[in-house]
Amino acid sequence: MEKENKQTSISIPTTLKLVGIIAGVWAILVVITSTLSYLSEHPDFSIFTVYLSEIGATAGWPQILFNSGTLIAAPIRYLVIVLLILRIGQLGAGRVFIIVTLIIGLISTVGTVIMTAVPFNVSLAIHKMGIPLHFLGVVLLQTLIGVSEWSIKNIPKILPWLCFLLVVVYFVFAVLVMLHEREMVSRNTPVIWEWLAFFSSVVWVFAQSILLGNEENVE
Repeated sequence: MEKENKQTSISIPTTLKLVGIIAGVWAILVVITSTLSYLSEHPDFSIFTVYLSEIGATAGWPQILFNSGTLIAAPIRYLVIVLLILRIGQLGAGRVFIIVTLIIGLISTVGTVIMTAVPFNVSLAIHKMGIPLHFLGVVLLQTLIGVSEWSIKNIPKILPWLCFLLVVVYFVFAVLVMLHEREMVSRNTPVIWEWLAFFSSVVWVFAQSILLGNEENVE
């Protein structure tokens, strides 16, 4: 009786699609549950006046749900980035692109962990250390991915446009925060842009993972 050696291989597109959907759904659940918990004690809540980071700094369930959920989401998000970069590599991106974006993605993820593990009401100095790592990392990463996707013919053009949209939203938010610190704009001016950054990030994850997770849909 002959024994056949069966090799198990993991499909990058299929795994990207699965992990991406999980990451997107998890992000939505974390924000919804932590926001509802915050709302129970703050009925005047509004996405125009309350920062996401403010929910994460509110003692009790809002902080527990938001911070623990985000810490769980961080490695999942990085796994999505790894799979996405490998998928773009399959479609024609070069080795240098893969290495550079993997490093930048890791730096951005570390920034997320620092910001979340140490809320601004615990240590503002440490919290602020994670901010540039996260935001600059996202801007650089999305720019590189967007340019690469734009240059590859069989990738839907909606995907690089979503990358560039994310860059604009994060950049505007960062600029408004700096202007607020210099008392040039009101405290509430940047708030909606932080929420837009979250919403656009979730849309980006779903679009990238679903469209690039279906080989037959890439054209």
